[in-house]
Amino acid sequence: MRRYCQDQEICLARLVAALVALEFGVEIDNLFGKTKGPVHLSFARQAAMYLTHIVFEMRIAGVGRAFGRDPSTVTHACQIIEDWRDDPQLDKKLNELETALQATRHLAVLKSEHREVKCVM
Repeated sequence: MRRYCQDQEICLARLVAALVALEFGVEIDNLFGKTKGPVHLSFARQAAMYLTHIVFEMRIAGVGRAFGRDPSTVTHACQIIEDWRDDPQLDKKLNELETALQATRHLAVLKSEHREVKCVM
């Protein structure tokens, strides 16, 4: 797992949330809302937290900070999404999102090779 500074956690979470919001048809700001919201919104938030953790190898605590959630909530979200990956349609959607996010991750790595990044460990 990687440790990011808090600004990076928030930026990466917002990047993931933007793609998830487009794919799931929800407002990005609602993914960071204080309340749970309706089931479809809650599920989209769980997917965003899962993808942030999986693709960017962000620690559970960092994902929690970025989304304003307790780490136990993030752990639960990851378990829920893993269970739902048995659904072929959802698995396909998540694979597509992972592929898009992996591309941005590789760009970030290339960028960091050309400058010093103090908060990535």
